[in-house]
Amino acid sequence: MQSCKLGEDNLIKVFSANVIPAIIAMVINGAQPIIDGLFLGKFAGLNAMASVNIVGPFMQIIYAISFIVCTGAISLIGRSLGSGSDDKARCVFRTSCVFITAVSLLVTIFGGIFSVNIAKLLKATDILVADSAMYIFVISFFAPIICNMYLTGFTTRVIGKPNQYLYGAVASLLSNVLLDYLFIGVANLGVMGAALATGISYFIALCVCSIPLLRKSNAINFFKGKINFKLMPPVIANGSSEAVVCGSNAISVFLFNSALLNIAGEAGVAAFTIINYIATFGTLAMFGISDGINAIISYNYGAHKMKRVRNTYLSALIINIVIGLIVFLIVYFAGDKLIAMFSKDPVGDAAVIQMAYHGAKIYAIAFFMIGFNIVGSGFFTAIGGALSSVLIAASRGLVWIIVGVKTFPLFIGIDGVWWTFPFAEVCTIVLTAILFAIFLIKLKKGKTNQKSALSENN
Repeated sequence: MQSCKLGEDNLIKVFSANVIPAIIAMVINGAQPIIDGLFLGKFAGLNAMASVNIVGPFMQIIYAISFIVCTGAISLIGRSLGSGSDDKARCVFRTSCVFITAVSLLVTIFGGIFSVNIAKLLKATDILVADSAMYIFVISFFAPIICNMYLTGFTTRVIGKPNQYLYGAVASLLSNVLLDYLFIGVANLGVMGAALATGISYFIALCVCSIPLLRKSNAINFFKGKINFKLMPPVIANGSSEAVVCGSNAISVFLFNSALLNIAGEAGVAAFTIINYIATFGTLAMFGISDGINAIISYNYGAHKMKRVRNTYLSALIINIVIGLIVFLIVYFAGDKLIAMFSKDPVGDAAVIQMAYHGAKIYAIAFFMIGFNIVGSGFFTAIGGALSSVLIAASRGLVWIIVGVKTFPLFIGIDGVWWTFPFAEVCTIVLTAILFAIFLIKLKKGKTNQKSALSENN
């Protein structure tokens, strides 16, 4: 069976085969809003780009549904395959497909009916509300497609097809660039064109990712397995950290937008939008590594191959630290040039560009620590440690973000918004280290108890 390669092949080969495509695919898929932002900034202006950032929390709802089910399902599927429970793994996948489609259809209905209300709830100003509502309305109809694209793409990794998700991501990227140019640059559809381009590109990716799952010969496919909703509670519980990540992102974007509107108006939101776009590339690469090791760790943890689990984790951690250093250097020394790419009038938008560059240099400090926390959360998700994963995600994305954004601006103004990010990551590193120490103590204790039981039996 192909999935057994996760536990038997050379670990360097398995790691590179799973992680490299995961990084590239995650960056590409996560870059879809950034591509929209580039085209909107160039052809429709910074306000159009800011309106898309305003609806970020709504997009996080769609991503939350996707990643809760996907991450939890892949962890359970991997551990089931690793322990030889193939039938259970198939049932988990099929049930997850039905569940994620049903829930995402609710988002379609809700977003389609209440798009204007949602935009106003997210603090869209009179200047931004029409475009924000339009983006919500259009993208809502693609929610089931987006969710199922991630589920099928993630599942292909655990059946030994890690490149399939990458192929889907590449197809999505190329189609999004082409459609953004046609819809925004040529047809002048603005925000509506951006939403259509993103949605259609996800549909193309879904078609590509589904190909291996149409073959009955693969361990997991669309045809085998029973629908058993009793399997969903452990899936949702284990994927709950992803809900916290997405929910935290939604809340933090809302808080930052609100703070910046009060301090610097629409220009502040535009500056934050640009910073967010640039930082996203670095964090997506790190999340790609975290996602890429999920199948490896969950499978080998289920098979009780702890040395492979440990080496996989350490490799991912080292790579994330290197990525963080590279992102910091790029932002610090070339951030102004990257930021100018998002403006159709760099001279007229000079104040916004300078504001964004100053903020980006502060934000970039967080990249020295982000990798440790992201991989830590992903590790605990892979082994079924839902609570630890949730605590890390909530700490870095919500708890300390709220403390920082509500406190720092009172003393140092807009710089307090930017310093919130490094502050949250530093606090979370302490928590992550404590949780790992507890895990290692329990692991050592478990081995000791096992040895004692064996001695008594002998």
